[in-house]
Amino acid sequence: MINVWQRESGEHIPPVEPGSSLSGDDAKVPTLMVSSAAYQCFSHAVDHLHAVQALLFEAKVLHAYAPYSLLRAAVEAAGEAIWVLGPSSRQERIRRCLKRAYENVSKGKEFTDLAGIQPSGRPTPTRIQEIRDLATQHGIDPNGVCGRWSTQHQLKYVDEQLSGGKESSAQNLWQICSGFAHGREWATLGLLERTVQGQAGNVVQVRLSSSGEVLLNMLAMTTALSAEARRLFEERRIRHQ
Repeated sequence: MINVWQRESGEHIPPVEPGSSLSGDDAKVPTLMVSSAAYQCFSHAVDHLHAVQALLFEAKVLHAYAPYSLLRAAVEAAGEAIWVLGPSSRQERIRRCLKRAYENVSKGKEFTDLAGIQPSGRPTPTRIQEIRDLATQHGIDPNGVCGRWSTQHQLKYVDEQLSGGKESSAQNLWQICSGFAHGREWATLGLLERTVQGQAGNVVQVRLSSSGEVLLNMLAMTTALSAEARRLFEERRIRHQ
């Protein structure tokens, strides 16, 4: 499945059919396009999934930490796609697309300011004003659109959609992978296999290695999230009679 997705995402975005949900969404925000935003998220998820697959099944290397950082990126991206595409309300899908656009512009400005780079293209204030104007045009609070961004909030939405709020699978998966990405002992000591190599008093020397079974389970869970993102994209892009 991951290989198929990787080939597809390397070609072109599947066409949005006239009269479909995404066709109507894109017509409302033609300078941003909900379909493009959602598929870009899905493509990011697939790229990271493919990297994990290549490490495990092609290079046959079982890194202790790196695969979990890759899975974290895939969980975030797949979750974001589901968050954008999930609502039945067109206004809410547009609101989330605008919020994503604002986050992109504001974080881009933070980088160029820090790096001392003069950004090309339209000035940032102009781009932000365009986003605020689009929000107002569609009856959406521009201050909310230009407010706080929360990946955890998005993944909470994903869990509510997939399990009715009874489980926190996506949130838990992301938190664990984030622990690995940031080198936190609670995650690495909790999930990795440990071999005691020596002890001197209260100091224990431990060798940590990745569990193939744990990693494959987490890869399967992340792939399932990506499959849901792809399913939603198909549902929204096809015109239903």
